[in-house]
Amino acid sequence: MALFINYYPIWKEALILAWPVMFNHIFTTAMRTTDMILMGFFGPAAVTAVGLGDVWESIILRIGLGLGTGSISLISQESGTGTKKAKRNSDEIISQVIFASIIISIPFMIIGWVIPDKLIALLGAAPEVIKLGGQYLMIIFSAAPFRIISIISARALQGTGDTKTPMIIEIIGNILNIIISVVLALGLGPFLNYGVLGVGIGTFIAKLISASIYFGLFMSSKSQFDLMMPSKDWDLTIIRQLFKVSMPKILQGIYQSIITFPFNALVLMFGTEAAAAYHIARRILQQLIAPLHRSYYTVTTILIGQKLGAGKVKESKEITKAMLWLTLFTIGSFSVILFFSTPFLVRIFTDDLKTISYGIRFLRAFSIGITMLTVYAVFAGMLNGAGNTKTSLYGNLFSQTIFKLGLSYLLSIIFNIGILGIQIALVVDFTIRAIWVGRKYLKGDWVEEAGKMIEERRI
Repeated sequence: MALFINYYPIWKEALILAWPVMFNHIFTTAMRTTDMILMGFFGPAAVTAVGLGDVWESIILRIGLGLGTGSISLISQESGTGTKKAKRNSDEIISQVIFASIIISIPFMIIGWVIPDKLIALLGAAPEVIKLGGQYLMIIFSAAPFRIISIISARALQGTGDTKTPMIIEIIGNILNIIISVVLALGLGPFLNYGVLGVGIGTFIAKLISASIYFGLFMSSKSQFDLMMPSKDWDLTIIRQLFKVSMPKILQGIYQSIITFPFNALVLMFGTEAAAAYHIARRILQQLIAPLHRSYYTVTTILIGQKLGAGKVKESKEITKAMLWLTLFTIGSFSVILFFSTPFLVRIFTDDLKTISYGIRFLRAFSIGITMLTVYAVFAGMLNGAGNTKTSLYGNLFSQTIFKLGLSYLLSIIFNIGILGIQIALVVDFTIRAIWVGRKYLKGDWVEEAGKMIEERRI
């Protein structure tokens, strides 16, 4: 009871910010879940094609999230400061990051037009999967600039404490995505049956619309930001800090995507059904628990950044403790429910018995590890709010190399315990990551790091 009384005000503030973020992620994952369900009508090859296409697309996602982390970290600190100088700094931050995203997107578009099938083939997929995955990836890579702009625009608004506007825009985009994907994939009404290609087209159109809405919002007189054209007068301190915060997050994300390739190849060694099961289990986790997991990460970043920007160090530490307790109460309870619901949930996506068997085992492994992964997310969100993204980068480099990939191979192949070895390694990876960033919280030097960055921008 004392714990509830002490942390209730923080939990209330956090949940007010979190529910729009959560709904945003619910609809985003619902769109991807719909894609998986649709591909289930076309068999394991189609499911695997979309799953492997998303592996490559995750590089774009990681870049967007990295730039978005820079935006939300610096803008939340400026929001906590609340001066005229802070307003100009925020305008410059969002303008710089949008300009960078457009430049970064161009190579992905070219690659998507030229060699999409070769990228799918690199993962060791079967010929049918390569063909379908290449079609899907061509469309997804073409949407790269709209995808990244939508992510960083949402993060910028969230950094000011506005989590509702991104929710509304993303819900609109994702509902359109679901409708278009269903119609084009299944050939409803007057439209032809495009299958996997239809799902890709739905994503492209939705991301184009979302990015257009954000641009329209920022150009309006009611916008919290005033977009600025690229200029030699931009504050070099802001540019340096933006990339100081963003680059480790981008590198972390790219590395996570890169290591996913050999990891998926490892899973594929146990057959297409095993690969389809892994992607189905991952999709269920992302639909049911990841929205809350990600909202805790985002809200922790916002609150910590604002408190540090306002010079309220003690409050920032209390927020971290409160979010950790909230994680244990909520995510811990949901993970137990998920563990015992796995047979029913997996059967929604497929009726292939072998895929179902593998899927149940993967999903149970995820349910065991998700609480520790969310503890990691809270600590990482705290560090992001302070402008520290290097600690999370190093933790991911170490844990995912040694445990997600190395331990998976050791247990499943060398020790010959199969899929179970991969599932054990996933849980260990989640736990090690949480311990790694938790060490930085206990050390406490992240407060001084944030203070130096904030002071530099006030000069």
